[in-house]
Amino acid sequence: MRAGLVEDLHALAPLLEELDDRDPEIVAMRFGQEMTQAQIGERLGVSQVDVSRLLNRILAKLRKQMLTQN
Repeated sequence: MRAGLVEDLHALAPLLEELDDRDPEIVAMRFGQEMTQAQIGERLGVSQVDVSRLLNRILAKLRKQMLTQN
């Protein structure tokens, strides 16, 4: 694992804790458990399109926070 990636992961951890509602759970399902958007949608009772929109919003928020930290 490259050093920059490790630094990014350490910077990302507190940001994940600050997410609202079910957002941390969605991120964990998608990237930790490697579930598909359809699988996440099934679990949450929403469509795959809704999951896609949620992930886009969550990732944009995290990206913005990461960029403003540096």
